[in-house]
Amino acid sequence: MEIKAIDHNVNILAMQKNGKKYGMCCAWCTQAGADKLICCVGPQSATGQAMEKGDIVGFSNLNKDQKMIAFQLGDLQRHSSDTDKLAGVDHIVDEGAILIGDARAQVKCQVIDILHLPGIEAENVLYLQMLSGKENGGDALHIADLPM
Repeated sequence: MEIKAIDHNVNILAMQKNGKKYGMCCAWCTQAGADKLICCVGPQSATGQAMEKGDIVGFSNLNKDQKMIAFQLGDLQRHSSDTDKLAGVDHIVDEGAILIGDARAQVKCQVIDILHLPGIEAENVLYLQMLSGKENGGDALHIADLPM
């Protein structure tokens, strides 16, 4: 049996670091407390590879009308180390955190830790502290809303 994806919200993790913009689509995220997030980032992600403890990153929970942003930042053929995946995407930069305009929620976070768990050692499990943010409302974009 193959399950392509358990339904999750579609989120964008993005940051500006050393003069470069990094951004990726990340569906495997969950809130782990009132002000904590856990995100699983694959080893192929230039954004995930660039993240280090202490970095300030943006977490944007996309709304249903932002499918094209999910496709643009989720494009596996284009990596943030080679191209600006945020070109043409409405966003702001707040202390290095890149937040997507009109996202359902926009949260500035700090990377508290990056874990490598048994069985998924290659994956980066990011533990994030939410520093500030706002909710803009609307319906969240889900993986189930995207063609697989």
